[in-house]
Amino acid sequence: MNRILIILSLVYACSTASIAQGKGHGENSEMRERIEAQKISFITQQLDLSPEEAQLFWPVYNELEKKKKENRYQSKVLFKKLRNNGEQLSDTEMGTISDQLIELKVQEANLQKEYHFKYKKILPAHKILTLYHAEKQFQGILLRQIKERGGHQHGKEN
Repeated sequence: MNRILIILSLVYACSTASIAQGKGHGENSEMRERIEAQKISFITQQLDLSPEEAQLFWPVYNELEKKKKENRYQSKVLFKKLRNNGEQLSDTEMGTISDQLIELKVQEANLQKEYHFKYKKILPAHKILTLYHAEKQFQGILLRQIKERGGHQHGKEN
């Protein structure tokens, strides 16, 4: 029981820090906060981390998530530039934007690789693979929920 309380305390601390980072980023920040808290809870259940593992894992995981978020933001900025000014951009400018988008994808792959090795110093291989699987599972659950809500909001049957 004591182990569960420690893990829940760590999860709460990590989720609070993650939520605080997301404040003030648009009208959907409350929804993002809820989704982030659900994701942390889901991953925590799936990984069954010891208190020592949780203490080491969550700061590293949150660091990676922050970097990935910045990467996604940079991609959004580039796509917004294309959407708003696409017809006015020269081929050279479009080529530069496409190069930047590919570079962001490469950076994300390099981040995944870098943090994979960091995880290996903290967790056994089966928990790392469980993490990757849990992230994919959570993504699928989230997409299903969005699809279901979207269908109901538009009066569609799925």
